[in-house]
Amino acid sequence: MADESLTIAKLLPHLAPALQPARNLLLAMRLMASGGTDDAHAANTMIVTCGIGYQKPLIFLRILMEEVSRIATHQIAIAPCCCPRMTEGEAAFLELIETAGDATPNARAALTRLTGTLDHLPALFVAQGLAAAMADLGRPVSL
Repeated sequence: MADESLTIAKLLPHLAPALQPARNLLLAMRLMASGGTDDAHAANTMIVTCGIGYQKPLIFLRILMEEVSRIATHQIAIAPCCCPRMTEGEAAFLELIETAGDATPNARAALTRLTGTLDHLPALFVAQGLAAAMADLGRPVSL
């Protein structure tokens, strides 16, 4: 039993955020990772999270997911939607969005951990757009 919990701690080292909108953003990201960027459940999650102005953050999230998957040099592990913990990649993804708006060095470090490459400037700009869109709606992402 101890070996099993040790394995889970290695695979899912971070707790999922307890506060909104970070928790819903994680859910939308997981849904897009499993069902594609046009997943209707992910879009509904963004509607619930952002209200009537959901379109801009949803589009930025879709573009960010596609850009990260395009430039990643390794596979990014994604936990199931119901999981109360996060993988290292998911934690880096949320840290990227949280820090993209005002702390670019931290955002670049999170993006490098997420993708495994330093060639990620377009993804950084999209993450900044997503962070700004969430903040404009009064729903900044904080962990």
